[in-house]
Amino acid sequence: MSTSILWFKKDLRIIDHKPLWEASKNGLVLPLYIFEPEILDSEDYDPRHHQFINDSLEFLKIELEKIDGYLHVEYGSALEVFQKIKSQISGQIGVFSHEETGNWISYQRDIHLKNWCKKNTINWIEFPQHGVQRPIKNRDGWSYEWNKSMNEPIIPAPVNIKFEPYQNNFSLINGKILNKKVTHKNIQKGGRVNAEKLLVSFLNERGRNYAKEMSSPLTAMTSCSRLSPHISFGTISIKEVYQTAKKKRALLKGVKGIGPWRSSISSFLGRLRWHCHFIQKLEDQPKIEWVNMARAYDNIRENEFNENYFEAWKVGLTGYPLIDACMRCLNETGYINFRMRAMLVSFASYDLWLDWRKTSKYMATQFLDYEPGIHYSQFQMQSGVTGINSIRIYNPIKQQKDHDPEGEFVRTWVPELENIPLEYIFTPHLMSEGFQEKYSCVIGLNYPAPIIDHSLQVKKAKNILYKIKSTPEAKSEAKKVYIKHGSRRKPNQKRNQG
Repeated sequence: MSTSILWFKKDLRIIDHKPLWEASKNGLVLPLYIFEPEILDSEDYDPRHHQFINDSLEFLKIELEKIDGYLHVEYGSALEVFQKIKSQISGQIGVFSHEETGNWISYQRDIHLKNWCKKNTINWIEFPQHGVQRPIKNRDGWSYEWNKSMNEPIIPAPVNIKFEPYQNNFSLINGKILNKKVTHKNIQKGGRVNAEKLLVSFLNERGRNYAKEMSSPLTAMTSCSRLSPHISFGTISIKEVYQTAKKKRALLKGVKGIGPWRSSISSFLGRLRWHCHFIQKLEDQPKIEWVNMARAYDNIRENEFNENYFEAWKVGLTGYPLIDACMRCLNETGYINFRMRAMLVSFASYDLWLDWRKTSKYMATQFLDYEPGIHYSQFQMQSGVTGINSIRIYNPIKQQKDHDPEGEFVRTWVPELENIPLEYIFTPHLMSEGFQEKYSCVIGLNYPAPIIDHSLQVKKAKNILYKIKSTPEAKSEAKKVYIKHGSRRKPNQKRNQG
């Protein structure tokens, strides 16, 4: 009897899991998760990711046990693990998994493993996930296909599965072996049960004012769904989230006194599409993890990286209160809302003129919901090197006045500024020496002066970028980038299959 190895990666669930469903119809099933040293040791992997994964594996094990199964955990390179299992199982084996749009390490691993499978006449069947499409010639009709996939029926957990009588091992890898600095103190818990709770509370309580409150770090902590790490690691499928939200919006139609509920859900549904739209960019061009989408912008930052600026930005000591508060919050909790993320990247890229390749790797370790496809696409966009996006520069003082007008968020995360008057919370360096002494906030001692002059640095950045953007070479490249990656908002147009 053949054995189907069900390879769990970033899909740690059993509901709406097509590889599990299909594997259950193909003989014995061996559920497998691999801790790969290449990934654990990579510069974008952090103890916070590891903790979330371990949480999720604990819950996945319980879910599999409920259908009389188990979860077998291995440590080693994927190729070595599959070679070992093949040698221990008599008869033919096959591999079932979801497609993965991960970093370059996982991309190369998949290439090597596919070659091994082909050489050993092993059938590896991969299934789409997230609405990302593989392969596509261009983006025409992408929205149509995405909508179609999001509305397919949710696949239930299969029953009566015949599991391979393997000497399974469930030994999780302790995060301490990573030998990496731990900065987080309070991050979200992994596991499907926590994803389900978040979805229920968001659609029934927290998300009422989502559209209005998602931009402020004060309100986003509760008004945003907070499902992103669960979607990234697959404890719940994006299709489940999409359909549940869509049903909720339908139930609210015509109901009076609900305020902005329906528009908030509509905004949320748009973000789910946006999620897949950006992952598709990395799927179509894996090298954008480190290569500018528009090569006309090569070498504009690479040769002048300021390590002092980088360190100050990382730990929240730039002298710009909202920048510092957001970075400290992110380092400790693994979360900050999208607008503040964009502001942090904008500040690093334009104000500090830091190369996005280095800043993106650091932020990858800090985002609990790190999703490579979204991450590198967004870093390039916010750094002005895609050729097709407008140059978006955030003024950190204006953002603070707009989204933390009373200084509540800043005072929470930058306690050095806790007691200073509201009139100086945006620009503490403008306090007189007397005020600095009075409020125990001496600039340069208790809190730094602004690391740069925002207006001056932004002017320099714009001059460089707009000069490049106006060249014939950059314009020609922009057209090519748009054809490959640009959004096509034509959901009713079916992609040409010829």
